[in-house]
Amino acid sequence: MLEDTTQAMQSGGASFTENQGSVLSHQQVTTPIQDVRVDITTIIEMANQNEKVSDIHISAGDYLSFRITGDIVKQTQYGKISSEFMELFLKHLMQSDTDRIAKFWSQKDMDFAYLSKDGTTYRVNAFMKLGKVAVVMRKINATARSIESLMYEDIAGSIKKHILSRKTGLFLVCGPTGSGKSTSLVAMLQYLNQTTNAHMITIEDPIEFIFKAEKCLISQRELGGDTWSFINALRSAMREDPNIVFVGEIRDTDTAEAALNLAETGHMVFSTLHTSSAASTINRYLSLFPPEIQSNVSDRLSDSLAGVLSQYLVKSKDEASRIGLYELMINNTAVRNNIKKGDIKGIDNIIETSSSHGMISMKSYAQRLLSQGLISEESVQWLFLNTQQTD
Repeated sequence: MLEDTTQAMQSGGASFTENQGSVLSHQQVTTPIQDVRVDITTIIEMANQNEKVSDIHISAGDYLSFRITGDIVKQTQYGKISSEFMELFLKHLMQSDTDRIAKFWSQKDMDFAYLSKDGTTYRVNAFMKLGKVAVVMRKINATARSIESLMYEDIAGSIKKHILSRKTGLFLVCGPTGSGKSTSLVAMLQYLNQTTNAHMITIEDPIEFIFKAEKCLISQRELGGDTWSFINALRSAMREDPNIVFVGEIRDTDTAEAALNLAETGHMVFSTLHTSSAASTINRYLSLFPPEIQSNVSDRLSDSLAGVLSQYLVKSKDEASRIGLYELMINNTAVRNNIKKGDIKGIDNIIETSSSHGMISMKSYAQRLLSQGLISEESVQWLFLNTQQTD
């Protein structure tokens, strides 16, 4: 149970108010939280009911916390969370699946998806810290957004024209955790689903958004339940007659090689990397390979790379929401030559001077938002202070 919560709830109900650091305003919860299932429901409902909450953080020995408009907000009014509650909370999230629970205790960390009663999907990471159970739950959009709803229409149009019209190639979406990479990819894959007669295979850990097949035939595969690894699924995909392949993340050499091979053999491949810019994404991709073959991989990547979308989320000027910052690199002749020559730093300048070719730098994108009064200078000060973005 939440420590010190039951008695407080029995004595007239707890008030979820803004000045207590809560996410709900002046709403009384009158049901005594004596049953663990009610505790769990309360926690998840609080997050579901506030669109500004993106993540739930909950761990034994600490306070329940929500990430609200980018900031961690501790819910100290409920007291610290007990180990007993966390074990029951984890059991609930895993739907009392004894095999999955046993696997967690063996591995000490696990990724999976959770669907709440109201239909909200969460990407869950359960892990141990200081010998105690901890859980982070990322809220996933219930519906696919249009690409135009995420970014300026001309940049969305450039992605459609230069990337989504392609039949082959590798397109990488990069950014830190929580930057909206999944949202962008779902928007792009849904656009292809609505406009392309193709076989789309997704390989995810876990599956976050379930696509309803429209023009596409869609095969969604999840690590653990449908395949043992990204690399196994990618190798298998070669024999499954795909047109479009999405692999959740490129984490190692084998996955990077398989994704590049798919792109080289007539498929359109989408994936993600935790990098900060187009240039750093190319460097990271090459660094996954041994030094003695990186020159060869540079040649292959220069021919097969379709482009890179880099993104961050920053607070809006009124701090009521978060807005995306984007950098879009299209692999044209100039970019291709720089990759072949190993002049990765020079790609930043190509992006900055290639707006007529559908590209945009993150600084230019931020300047457009600033000129419209949508963000504050403080929110992007880091971007203009750094003359070079690094990981």
